[in-house]
Amino acid sequence: MDTDDFSDRAYAIIVQAARVSDTLKAELGAMSSRYSDEDDWLRCLQKHLRSIKAHPQDYVDLRSLDEFEGVTPAKIRELASHLLDQIPEILAMPLEQRGHRKW
Repeated sequence: MDTDDFSDRAYAIIVQAARVSDTLKAELGAMSSRYSDEDDWLRCLQKHLRSIKAHPQDYVDLRSLDEFEGVTPAKIRELASHLLDQIPEILAMPLEQRGHRKW
C-alpha cells in the first residue's frame, strides 16, 4: 500500500507526526509499503507507537532526535500517546467514512 491510497483520517496520523518529527513521519510512511491495506498498517502502527511510548529515551537516542530535530523523550512519548488515542476510533470507522483524499 502507498500513503497516496490512505484515507483522510489515516493520512492525518502522518501529518501530525510530521509536526513533531520528520524522522517519525518518514518511518510511518515507509511502513505503509509493507501492508496491503490501511487497517493492517494502523494495527502495526499501534504496536510501533506503543513501543515508542514505553521506551521514548531509546527511540530518541537511537535516531538522535534530540540532536537533529530537538525532540525530547517527553515530546515523542506525548506524540505517541496522542496518535495511539486516535487509532481505535479510526479502525472502528468503515473505510468509506474515513474520508477520501483528493489530489
